[in-house]
Amino acid sequence: MRAARFFATFVATVAVVLVSTMSPAVASAQPTWSTIQAVSDWTQHSQKQHKDAGTITIYRTQIDGTHCFRANATVDVAPEPMMEVAMDIEGTMEWASTANVTRAGVLGRSGSSMDYYQLMDVPGWTMTKDRYWFLRGTVRKEGGGQAFTWERLDDGGPYASVYEKFVAAYPKAIEPPINAGGWQFTPSGDETEINYYICSDAGGTIPENVQVMATTTTLPDTVGDLVREARTR
Repeated sequence: MRAARFFATFVATVAVVLVSTMSPAVASAQPTWSTIQAVSDWTQHSQKQHKDAGTITIYRTQIDGTHCFRANATVDVAPEPMMEVAMDIEGTMEWASTANVTRAGVLGRSGSSMDYYQLMDVPGWTMTKDRYWFLRGTVRKEGGGQAFTWERLDDGGPYASVYEKFVAAYPKAIEPPINAGGWQFTPSGDETEINYYICSDAGGTIPENVQVMATTTTLPDTVGDLVREARTR
């Protein structure tokens, strides 16, 4: 889900507002989970009521020039099923409401880490190209809670041969140059506080202001989809 869910809904929103006079985005330094967690100056951007997740508050900040966002909600679902959904790489194709992930798979597991890839197919009538990502997800225990975080595997990391074949098979698809974030679930009595973090640059020729608009628009559904699916597990 995680990165796939975000970029799928992101591109679905962006597709209707793109224009032909775009200029390429400039990639910034790659944030990490440590740098994301070290930020204290999150600024509230918006708030929305969601039928599955209740009140969702969106915050934003910048880390080394990269726009980062945090979605916060408190729900009556235990952390364990939400962690299960967050780590369900292939399942995104089935239950994410607006995602169009057509390929996904786990590349390898080691200790608390899981490496994976996903391809998001963008409808052919849009001006936006397909997106794919190779990521390393990590399960963490933090402050009495649980987290599933991810960071980009540059050039496929230890899966270079798989990466090269993938790129050759989808030569027009774009790999987002910035892609880091995570799901954090912290028990609070009979409820769970959710924090969803995403620091990203979709790559290609999508203007910065459009990326920000798309992110803040789609984040509530990103959280809501996970909560809704977790209730069934």
